[in-house]
Amino acid sequence: MPTVAFCLDDKPEYLILLRVAVRSLRQKYAANAPEVVCVYAGDDPAVIRGVEEENIILARYRPVIDPETLPPSCRRAAGCFLKLELALVPELAACETVLYCDTDVMFLHAPDELLALRPPYMAMTREQTAPFFHEHESLSYIWRGHSYTVSMPFPIWTFNSGSVVFNLEKLRKRDYIHNFLAFSAQNAGRIGNLDQSLLNYFFGKRITKIDGCWNHPPYRGNTVEQARIVHFHGPKPWDVRRSCYKDLRINDYERMRSMWKSWLRPEEAALVAGWEADN
Repeated sequence: MPTVAFCLDDKPEYLILLRVAVRSLRQKYAANAPEVVCVYAGDDPAVIRGVEEENIILARYRPVIDPETLPPSCRRAAGCFLKLELALVPELAACETVLYCDTDVMFLHAPDELLALRPPYMAMTREQTAPFFHEHESLSYIWRGHSYTVSMPFPIWTFNSGSVVFNLEKLRKRDYIHNFLAFSAQNAGRIGNLDQSLLNYFFGKRITKIDGCWNHPPYRGNTVEQARIVHFHGPKPWDVRRSCYKDLRINDYERMRSMWKSWLRPEEAALVAGWEADN
């Protein structure tokens, strides 16, 4: 069965984001909606209950790359590294491929095109920012007693990991996923953009490009006409005051924010209103 996967940490905001993402996804299907799995590494009863209330399959998972193994600079965003380990999640063991999305997305169209993809390794959209420069010519790691070196392109036009089609079957072959996770665990402190840089640096030209409509931030413009998956990359729907996001609250941000809020239940809308007032 086609499957869409999300990853969740214990921040209450991200549970609300997950609820809207899944509601907007399922609304696009009269029947035969894809299976939805949420990978969760925590133990918060409120999070567990919230996921189950949305009839989402909850995958309780203990990651290889956990906060204790991450450098301090990465621990605040430990949840984003879960996507690197989807090939090891038991609830996804029967999946040849999976569509992964960050929780801060909203579906404007059914992602059938992505669910039908079979990329050699993974498929992502191009990052819309300038090319990313890094200070390393290569990154090395040790796996099963052997040392490996990965050459770094310079500069690199990165792919955005907000939506990814992973070929899980390929990643499982010959323990390839463990090789990648060894690289990730040993180099997380040397990269510039968390999980996204690890995917880009290790897989490089093996990443398949998909159209930007499947990972479209509302500040880019023409969102209503072009986007199929809206990604609140940068300001979240309640980030209406923070000055650091001023230059990104443009184009269709306000319209997409209103659409996102339309998916909220009254008690959720009240919670979000409080976040709007506080940020």
